[in-house]
Amino acid sequence: MKSRKKPLLQLLSKQYEQYTKDQLTAFIACKNVYANGVLVTDPRQLLDCESEFSFTFDTYVSRGGYKLAHALDTFALSVDGMVMLDAGSSTGGFTDCLLQRGAKLVHSVDVGYNQLDWRLRTDSHVVVHEKQNIMTLETLCPAPEAAVCDLSFRSIGGAASHILNLCQNSWLVSLIKPQFEVPKGLANFTGVVSDPKLLEDVMIRVYEFLSEEGVGIHNVVKSPITGHKGNIEFLALLKLSKGLDVSDFAGKITATLK
Repeated sequence: MKSRKKPLLQLLSKQYEQYTKDQLTAFIACKNVYANGVLVTDPRQLLDCESEFSFTFDTYVSRGGYKLAHALDTFALSVDGMVMLDAGSSTGGFTDCLLQRGAKLVHSVDVGYNQLDWRLRTDSHVVVHEKQNIMTLETLCPAPEAAVCDLSFRSIGGAASHILNLCQNSWLVSLIKPQFEVPKGLANFTGVVSDPKLLEDVMIRVYEFLSEEGVGIHNVVKSPITGHKGNIEFLALLKLSKGLDVSDFAGKITATLK
């Protein structure tokens, strides 16, 4: 009697023609595929041809996606049909959010290597730029129409204007991490900005740094999710034009901390 069993990947390819084999392999590797309610992790596993499959995904590949989604909603920004730049893409939470919001293409740039989630890495709407320092990047093709960024271990000051220049001087939604904005050499700083007064001072410092490079903060919101070690983070809408007055900006920061 002819066997009714076939390899998992072959069965998935037949039932889910909207996905490429690379994408389906990525789903399997990321433990997103279930056969008859049981997790399957080997694309070569032989399964009955009548098996019922289901996929389970987190909304985004990382926590960053939830942060960006909150900012896009708060700032009433649409990325539908746009070419976008994700600076400091890491595992791809921001990139994932942009794609789910309808971005036509995302340039995912990171100085690291092999960090981007496989599902995104194999997506035809993502251009992967690995081992690439955003500060040495001079041009992108096709040119991005706007940008998002999550830079670690450095200040957004000095980087924002460069990123905006890469995306036709449109807008940039940046995650601001106060722990990376604290003045070097600050006594007794342990990596967590827990004092509200210090947090406000640090954010005003960011405002001033950005102003010096011609970047205005047009809106700001506290991240709905804290960073590592419980650090409060902010997302800011930046443009190469005058934004909020410093008093209005300070008021927004103070209000979010109450």
